[in-house]
Amino acid sequence: MRVTNNTLTGNYLRNLSRNLEKMQTYQNQLSTGKEVSKPSDNPMLVSKIMNLDTTIKENEQYKSSIASAMDWTNTADGAMESVTDALQRIRELMVQGASGTLDDSDRSSIAVEVKELTKQVSDSLNAKIDGRYIFAGQKTTEPPFSMNADGVMVYKGDGNNISREIAPNLGVTIPSDGSQITTAGSSDLGVILSDIAKALENGDIASLSGGLLSSFDKNFDNAVLFRSKMGAIYNRLEAAGQRNEAQNLGLTELLSKNSDIDIAEKMMEYSTMSSVYEASLSSGAKILQKSLLDYL
Repeated sequence: MRVTNNTLTGNYLRNLSRNLEKMQTYQNQLSTGKEVSKPSDNPMLVSKIMNLDTTIKENEQYKSSIASAMDWTNTADGAMESVTDALQRIRELMVQGASGTLDDSDRSSIAVEVKELTKQVSDSLNAKIDGRYIFAGQKTTEPPFSMNADGVMVYKGDGNNISREIAPNLGVTIPSDGSQITTAGSSDLGVILSDIAKALENGDIASLSGGLLSSFDKNFDNAVLFRSKMGAIYNRLEAAGQRNEAQNLGLTELLSKNSDIDIAEKMMEYSTMSSVYEASLSSGAKILQKSLLDYL
């Protein structure tokens, strides 16, 4: 095959252009610190990087949801601790009031304390976080518990619970229906606490040591069980948070492996390509033949 001056020139310029493009690619990589800067650089790699980036962002949202749910359950546990402490004190007062050694004046004083403790229970169950009431079901903008005109603690929230998504297709239900705390079977804690105060005021020792005590214990155990469930949910959320953190770390490392450059390696490649480009320029000057015009 006859090799003409035009052929040599064309091949030389094409090769020189390719070398220059490679140098530009290395320069872009070194200046951005990234393996690719646009889809055309490597479509498959860009697609993989985009998928990883999307997954990491989703995981960050789940992380935020888990943290919010943990704050919610932690606040709920603190409120339930106050409730169970108050109920424990009321039980002690019931046993004390049922003693035959007390007179009516003593029991009236105990009744006053029971009423105050009942208000404390109501206040504790009206606990809130970020402006939302945690035991109001899904009516989180309104206080769920209040004292009616007869001094009975009543529930005004709804019967729904709060749900949080903590991973893809995985949610957790956080007990927020306050009636689950104050209702055990057919007995209502608010009514029982009111009846205890009345029994103390009326000197009804038989009720204090009999039916009322039995109903109270059932409701007290129910409140303790509710707190235990909340603690179990907190532990589950904590474990989910640890899994989320580990997964995010792995995804971040994988994203870095695919998108970030190795500076030392890339500098070496750029230096090599620079030498190749300079050699191309030098060889081109020697290889290309002078044209007839150079002699004129």
